[in-house]
Amino acid sequence: MGLGRFGKCFEHTIHMNKDIYHFQSIEDSSLYTFTSEGIHGKIHKVVLMSPLIDELNAHFDPLFNLAFGDIVRLKDSWVLDDSIRTGNGDMPKVIATVAAIAIAFLEKHPHSTLSFQGYMDPKSAFLGKNQRNILYQRGINSNWEELSAKLRFWGVKAGKFESYTRGSTYDRILANRK
Repeated sequence: MGLGRFGKCFEHTIHMNKDIYHFQSIEDSSLYTFTSEGIHGKIHKVVLMSPLIDELNAHFDPLFNLAFGDIVRLKDSWVLDDSIRTGNGDMPKVIATVAAIAIAFLEKHPHSTLSFQGYMDPKSAFLGKNQRNILYQRGINSNWEELSAKLRFWGVKAGKFESYTRGSTYDRILANRK
């Protein structure tokens, strides 16, 4: 997905109980950036919210896909690559930052719902489970008290959505503001 040129940036201050990276939004607040700092140095990350049209729009409208990954150069443009496993040693801080970004987006778009599911990489396919979804769910579960005070969550299993239950495994996760 091409990111084009970055336009005007907006700073955000979201308070979380966990340590997060400073982040900013680009132009219309659907594109957020931050820099991971860890054992492999500084790695630029991006979170992109894009409108999503699927069967869940009957229940959640407007619905946005939350895409998360590294910013990489591809020919003459920058793209979001959600297939990279960075291994920078700062995953709890990165996940907490993505959660803070989701909250910032939903504060700006209070009637919206976010949908996210992890990229199914070859390792996940081999193991028969989406490792990134499991990671996201661990992030939600470990920050449950703080996140559930601000957001409502649902999980999707086999195309059907239900209230999110800690400890369950989902194909997809939905969240919106309380």
